[in-house]
Amino acid sequence: MMLRVGIFGGTFDPIHHGHLALATAFAKRLQLNQLIVLPAGQPWQKMHGALNTVSEAHHRLAMTRLGAAQLDLPETEVIVASDEIDRTSSSYTVDTLASWRNKVGADASLAFLMGADQLVQLDAWHQWPRLFDYAHLCVAARPGFSLAAASPIIAAEIAQRAAPAHALQTQEHGLIFIDTELALEISATGIRAQIRESAQALNEATPPSFLPASIWRYIRQHHLYQSES
Repeated sequence: MMLRVGIFGGTFDPIHHGHLALATAFAKRLQLNQLIVLPAGQPWQKMHGALNTVSEAHHRLAMTRLGAAQLDLPETEVIVASDEIDRTSSSYTVDTLASWRNKVGADASLAFLMGADQLVQLDAWHQWPRLFDYAHLCVAARPGFSLAAASPIIAAEIAQRAAPAHALQTQEHGLIFIDTELALEISATGIRAQIRESAQALNEATPPSFLPASIWRYIRQHHLYQSES
């Protein structure tokens, strides 16, 4: 059997139930042997954008580990990797996938998990066409998602590379699987805003519905997201 590895990258600021549901769904759909949960180090689109709103890497890594511990995937080995956080320079997805392709070998199926909003903006990514040289793209559609939002060049890639989940299990890279069944709308940006807007929230021991209890305790303990600084 071909080794099947999925990489779930993200800022994870904080990791929440939406992230965990996406990871669980794709691990099962693709019958992954390994799921690599990979918090971003210095995501260039956010660190060099108009607003630098990314929490310190050690907090995001700690919350990612707490979140990954909640995953119930007996058939899949879940690994939280710090590759991108350990880098001292800006991190690009294409470099991450090239590195993991070397780790898993040329004959493994390697899939990168993402949201639909990322797919339609893929042509803004650094050296985006090379992503397909290393991995498949597995995309979770959000409520209201439409491929019409994609540029013509990305729409053409989707049309050419679209495939069902089982095809990704038997090929090494180059395909796009779009899952329309997992339609969740939970935003880490919205979560941070809710915590900032409600001073009372941090005094409540009961976690909000969108966060695991362990991560809520961590946020309260370290007083995260209480200000823009």
